[in-house]
Amino acid sequence: MSAAQFQQILPGLSRWRSGLEGAQHPVNSYLWKRGKDVVLIDPASDLTPVALGEQQVTDILITHLQEENAAGCMNFTGVRIHVPAGDEDLCQGAAAYETLVTPWPPPWTWETRGNYRGHVAGARNERPLRQAVRLAEPLQPGPLMLSCEIVATPGHGKNAVTILARIGGERVAFCGDLIYGDGQLWNWFDAEWDYGLESGQRALRQSALRLKESGATLLCPTHGPVVRAPRAALDRLCARLGPILDPVDEPFDAVPFTVADEPSPAPGFRRLLPALHQYARTPGNCNVLVSASGHALMVDDGLCEWIPISERDKHHRKVIAEMKASLGIRRIEIVIPTHYHGDHLENIRDLVAMEGCEVVCLDAVAEVIEHPERFNLACPLPWYGTNHATVKIDRWIRSGTRLRWREFELEIFHLGGQTYYHAGIDVRIGGKRVLFVGDAMGAPTPACEPVLCYNDGDPVTRGWLYAVERMIEREPEVLVCGHAVAVRQPMALLLRKRSAWKKRIEQFRALCPRADLRQWFDPFS
Repeated sequence: MSAAQFQQILPGLSRWRSGLEGAQHPVNSYLWKRGKDVVLIDPASDLTPVALGEQQVTDILITHLQEENAAGCMNFTGVRIHVPAGDEDLCQGAAAYETLVTPWPPPWTWETRGNYRGHVAGARNERPLRQAVRLAEPLQPGPLMLSCEIVATPGHGKNAVTILARIGGERVAFCGDLIYGDGQLWNWFDAEWDYGLESGQRALRQSALRLKESGATLLCPTHGPVVRAPRAALDRLCARLGPILDPVDEPFDAVPFTVADEPSPAPGFRRLLPALHQYARTPGNCNVLVSASGHALMVDDGLCEWIPISERDKHHRKVIAEMKASLGIRRIEIVIPTHYHGDHLENIRDLVAMEGCEVVCLDAVAEVIEHPERFNLACPLPWYGTNHATVKIDRWIRSGTRLRWREFELEIFHLGGQTYYHAGIDVRIGGKRVLFVGDAMGAPTPACEPVLCYNDGDPVTRGWLYAVERMIEREPEVLVCGHAVAVRQPMALLLRKRSAWKKRIEQFRALCPRADLRQWFDPFS
């Protein structure tokens, strides 16, 4: 490396643009000379003392802790390293970071499926330093000894800060990944703190408004060009976020589409069609197809009864026994999980022990269920704190496979949606074309659902829009969804939902500086 790789921005301020390859590069690192002190901000791993020649770094400041903009710390020994308060856990090395990933804690309410230290519902949503470093005083909001001001600007990082300093006659803001260029964002997934509440993106918007009022005349972000018209760029960023975070949805009456409750002989269930019954206790997941011979096939088995673990199998056995007796079921022969989420899987192992049934699954879903440790995905079975971490799949099936069971023929196909690892099931029941779509349809409205990046859910090629397209292709007459939802005559709804999603994709494209939108959503690239 040579000093020629530094680009001067102002007298006393230069930018180093990392020469590394990868989804998170190039990174901007900054060299700030203030008298005898030399300060580095967000050093990439290829920034070394050799590049600085005889200049001796005194302090390193990190705007937000992600490995790509902090790994250069390890190249400078004896330097004071300052990270935002709250990010210290991310500087203790990879092994220490793993201890932050904990199961869903009781009382297991949906409201607690949110923001955790180091993970979102079990998926590691931070990029910590691989090795531990020794830290100096953390960056706290307020003045700092280096004649700069620290402003809390969370969003792209849970504890992210902006460092404000007077340099070369400008009020310079080192703002991390709060903004990219003229009102865009480096990625969407670094603001995914929780499971669908979008609190990270909302915090980022508030941070942008706060920074706009800071008096900054120059923004130095971690990615992309230096921003020389901060107020206008931040205004554009907030304007682009607005329709996504606060959409104005057209009036829509969901009642005609929602399948009316028809009592089932089975307690806790409702009858959707003569041979089809759905567990009706929200938010449970259990659908039962009964053959003329009295045998049954189930789609998903997660009652979502968040009682102590030791009591769940007992409760499940009671529900299944009552269902079998009420519907005259001789035996449950097959169970098909739609996707890998623990709230759709939890009771399958107990069902197999009770019935000796076969577990049949789309191959892409089966691998995640049997080997969740190979994937960094939100809401796997182990995260639910159950006394088992996997379900054994008896038969892996490729997309498009037709399965003959009793008088029914089912096609199991790749669906995507809330997660890429999601199957659909296409079957005629009582003369109607029925699709089992699990969580690929959130609610019977055309509104766009939040993108869940840590479900591997890029909406165009793997997620919500992709799934809507697959449903429309099949022209269903009934959708059997997850969490006690069913939709009748859904084509008008699906067409409106597709239109809404295409509009939403254009809104995302306005925010995305990448040629490939998937990379913007994909934390695994």
